[in-house]
Amino acid sequence: MTFFIVSSTGDLLFTNGGSTCRECMSRHKESSYTRIDCPVNHCNMRFGSMESKGYILLLCSDETQTKTTALFKEKINMLSYVVPAMLEFRAEVEKTAKRKEVEKYSKVVHNLKSLNAQSLLAQYRFIPQDAFVDRYENLFEYVLDEVKNRPRDAAVALIKQAKSNAHMKTEFTSHEKLAMDNPALYKQTHIIRKVILNVYHSFDYDFRENHVSFRITESDIRAIVDYDTVRLAIYHILSNAVKYIAPNSCLQTEISLDEGKSNAIVDFKMRSLYIKPEELDLIFNDHYSGESVRLSNLQGSGLGMGLIKKAILLNGGNFIVIPGKKFKKSNYAENVFRLLLPVNRL
Repeated sequence: MTFFIVSSTGDLLFTNGGSTCRECMSRHKESSYTRIDCPVNHCNMRFGSMESKGYILLLCSDETQTKTTALFKEKINMLSYVVPAMLEFRAEVEKTAKRKEVEKYSKVVHNLKSLNAQSLLAQYRFIPQDAFVDRYENLFEYVLDEVKNRPRDAAVALIKQAKSNAHMKTEFTSHEKLAMDNPALYKQTHIIRKVILNVYHSFDYDFRENHVSFRITESDIRAIVDYDTVRLAIYHILSNAVKYIAPNSCLQTEISLDEGKSNAIVDFKMRSLYIKPEELDLIFNDHYSGESVRLSNLQGSGLGMGLIKKAILLNGGNFIVIPGKKFKKSNYAENVFRLLLPVNRL
């Protein structure tokens, strides 16, 4: 489901769509309701708009998710209820922050919206959204029967929701530090392996779905870091790994000390999408996706790599990407994503 909120003057206020979606939107924005062939997913979609005071809401939804016109119109009506709150939040931010600060906060808003969408998606895959309308008279009994009859699906939904909710908390606790020019970090000594495993456990199911195994060095090496910001960086490393790692492969995490024993080296080694040498600097720019990612149609917001870099630099460390050579007849390479974390500097 892709949405656009446009001001009455034509300015794009909110969207979860990419550039291709925006071009498609501009071609159909005058339609109150139509069906289109999606240029991204190459499937039939329902597209419609709703105009209200001060804004226009446009919605594009897969026909398999909204099987009838009535259900589509109900969905756009439900979405319209939250638009005023979003616009009010935007107005408050613009009143109290400079344009540069708005840019910073828009990143965390985007990440929170994405995590919330993932949580809702996990819920609706188990209990379809239609059920909350069609079965409102006996909804509790219906959900109870579904849990009894489909315990595995219920467990998957709970795990995925727990992951999204846990990382929303991380975004909340760390976004102010990342948004500030001179953030106050709460640095303590942490066993690096434990910090990684604290984040990894919520991704375990996703890796298993792709038949990806996980190995990590037995290590008690400690680093002096701010837990929240480093946890956020590791979250985005693993989130990218889930999307870009080759199926039936291994994510190898190695922890060691450099020669001077002043930094811990954390290497996330994986067979993942190939990175061109000339892309090494570009991948840290906001909204940039590499060529291999675009060809695989896996591009996201393009914010993760930049957030990782900033979070680690704030902790006095560094984040380095070591790309491997492209395999023949493949879009993959043996890549290394390296964190350098201080072990004896506050």
